[in-house]
Amino acid sequence: MDKGTGPKPRINLFGYLDETGLLHSPATDKVFGLGLTICHNPKKLHRDIINFRNRRKYYKEFKSTDIRTQNLPIYKELLDIFFDSHSVSFSGLLFDKKQLDLNKYFKGDYERAYGVYVAKLISDALEAESSKGSNYIVVLADDVSTSKDDHFEKVVKEKVKMRLRRNAVFGVARLESHAITEIQMTDVLLGIVAYSFKVKFGMVKGKGAKLEMVKYMQKKLGVSKLSQTQKIKKRGGLRFFIEEFHAK
Repeated sequence: MDKGTGPKPRINLFGYLDETGLLHSPATDKVFGLGLTICHNPKKLHRDIINFRNRRKYYKEFKSTDIRTQNLPIYKELLDIFFDSHSVSFSGLLFDKKQLDLNKYFKGDYERAYGVYVAKLISDALEAESSKGSNYIVVLADDVSTSKDDHFEKVVKEKVKMRLRRNAVFGVARLESHAITEIQMTDVLLGIVAYSFKVKFGMVKGKGAKLEMVKYMQKKLGVSKLSQTQKIKKRGGLRFFIEEFHAK
């Protein structure tokens, strides 16, 4: 933490962003989700994951879609690393796309809609962080399939500034997830939460390794249900927030 120019000290954070589903896909693909993991000390989380990989000799990319019965212990241990960490948070924003009217609010501009929803996720997450200072964040995002001339970074920065009244996002970089273990962690956390919503919406029956991971996460959080809006705070400054988005 270093002192800024304002009355509160400035707190610099690292954020890791991922998504599940496609915002522009047909409505039959019902669930779209955004996930953001925030770290106060990314060096420790990164080192814990690398040590885990080396100990387990597991060097594949962590992806929620790859969870199977044979690698279930690996993914449970990955969750353990997150929940044993201090001063980290996860925020998930989940959408039932049938409730979204992007033509009404964005004139069918899916790329702008994506940026606006990412900005909402970041703003909500920063507001929920410690009030001991003014939070500023650099966001490392999984590279998304948008056009080369899209204005994703600009939209995110502008919308967060409007909401928080400061330039809280001081950088956005889109990277390949296979190179960033923390983005992979976000993928897994978001994927598990999204699967619980798919069960809720009747898209899947809920079975096998993925359902086992839902139950394991619920146990870690001390809740009986993942697929609902909730704010959970644990010891050591760990926060876990889920919001089911409802269009106004």
